[in-house]
Amino acid sequence: MMDDNHSVFNKLVNDLILYHQDLGLAICQPCQVAFPKDIERHFQNYHKSVTVSERRSLTHYIKSLPGKQEVDVIRTSLATEVEREAIKGLKIINGLKCNVCHFFGGNSRVERHCRSHSWVVGQRTFYLVLN
Repeated sequence: MMDDNHSVFNKLVNDLILYHQDLGLAICQPCQVAFPKDIERHFQNYHKSVTVSERRSLTHYIKSLPGKQEVDVIRTSLATEVEREAIKGLKIINGLKCNVCHFFGGNSRVERHCRSHSWVVGQRTFYLVLN
C-alpha cells in the first residue's frame, strides 16, 4: 500500500513539476509558470483534482528542492540581463520592465510595482516593453 502512495506521488511530481536546479526555479508544467510563494494555494486554485494531502506533500517537496529560491529572488537576479534565452517550461509572454530597479514581469504586475516609484498611468518613464 505504501508503495502505491509513493508511486502516485512520484507521478504527480513528474506530471506537475519541472525543476531547474541551476536557477533554483520550480515550474508548474501544466500552467507553464514559476510556482509563486504560496505554492499550496496555486494547487488549490488551478489543480482541483489534487487532494489536500497531496497539495501539502507537493508543497513540502518543492520547498525542499536543493537550491530552491523564491520566484521574486530569481526575477531580481535575472533583471539586469538585457537578453536571456527562454527557460524551458515557462510560457513566453511579453512583459514590462521597470527602468528604475529592473523589476520585470507581466504588464499589470509591473504597473502595480512601478507605482512604488511614483509612476502615474499614461507616463512611460518607469517601464519599457520587452519583446
